[in-house]
Amino acid sequence: MKKDKITIAEVVQALEGELISGEDKLERAVESFGATDLLSDVLAMGKTNYALLTGLTNVQILRTAEITNACCVVIVRNKQPQPAAVSLAKRNGIPLILSRLTMFDACCRVGRLLEDPDARAEGTPNTPST
Repeated sequence: MKKDKITIAEVVQALEGELISGEDKLERAVESFGATDLLSDVLAMGKTNYALLTGLTNVQILRTAEITNACCVVIVRNKQPQPAAVSLAKRNGIPLILSRLTMFDACCRVGRLLEDPDARAEGTPNTPST
């Protein structure tokens, strides 16, 4: 069963994330997801109100997310964003999430979250009761 609405708060939980900025936007709905480390791919996605999963940590990824109307940015692989990127995210109210997960694992978790409204952060599948 596909879930109708996923919030930024649920993304943070599913990805075992740490929210760096954008606390006031945790209940905002996420309509779709994109995952890339190439700015040109972000620009070509043609999505809005999406969560961007990336390994990039610079100001440019936040500016690109902003102009493409991403609802949040998730930095994967336990990378630390540049201080200027954190400042920009806070100043412009962009939810910035850090996750220790690899890009692949983060994408798998997001996929489970989209398909299963009861998906758990540890990523184990739910067992149907008999």
